[in-house]
Amino acid sequence: MLGGLFPAGSGADEILSKGPDEYKPRVLDIGTGSGAWVIDVASKYPNAEVMGTPPANCRFETGDASAGLKQYGRFDVIHARSVLQGVKDYAALCADIAEVLNPQGIFISVEGETGLYDKNKVKYGPQKEGDPEFCWSQELTMAYLEATRKRNPSFSKLKDVSEILGTTTGDPWTSIEGTTFFLPCGPYESGNETERIAGQLMHQSALKVPKALQALLLASGYDAAYVNRLTEMALDEIENCKVINFLKWIVVWAVKKQAD
Repeated sequence: MLGGLFPAGSGADEILSKGPDEYKPRVLDIGTGSGAWVIDVASKYPNAEVMGTPPANCRFETGDASAGLKQYGRFDVIHARSVLQGVKDYAALCADIAEVLNPQGIFISVEGETGLYDKNKVKYGPQKEGDPEFCWSQELTMAYLEATRKRNPSFSKLKDVSEILGTTTGDPWTSIEGTTFFLPCGPYESGNETERIAGQLMHQSALKVPKALQALLLASGYDAAYVNRLTEMALDEIENCKVINFLKWIVVWAVKKQAD
């Protein structure tokens, strides 16, 4: 949905498209997950060193990004996707990222907005069962967010990433820009082939979510009978595409200032 591995206009492609005899740029991916993104980056930019998983110009390391990044060296591009809910002090992480970025290096953040959007791409408001537009998937999402806040209280106080970057210690950024896009949560009919394929892939992931969240919801104090019904109804809704939903993604990139 971004049209490539990096948001257009971020400058990351230019940094990584160096020839084999030129400077070897380094890429760090925070919250690697399956490793698919870093594999794609390493394959497309063979002269770059990417911290993740193979191919040969890519390696994977297990660690806690919140404990600091200096031990990994310096980087020209740092990418973090879907990590907000797992980081207790995102402002401190941004300061660490700025510290290990080379001058004119780029930090790219990709985060899903909390809550779902309906078929008209309007964000759901407060709802209760029995409402005409009641959505079990949204109900499950709200329960997940509440459970996450209990485990990570700072999550409820988070501003958006661009605001956090704007207050980074030392004012290290020469520019902060961003864009947004909507990702369909299922294989809905669409005249856009890219959106249709994205919806198919999202649907495969969404089908695993209700069951995966059961343990979290129970541990946070939700009643077992409620959790079972909530996850069963949400799964049925997702599996049979009874409701058309979208997830809004927020992409922000910041360029570090040149050295004095």
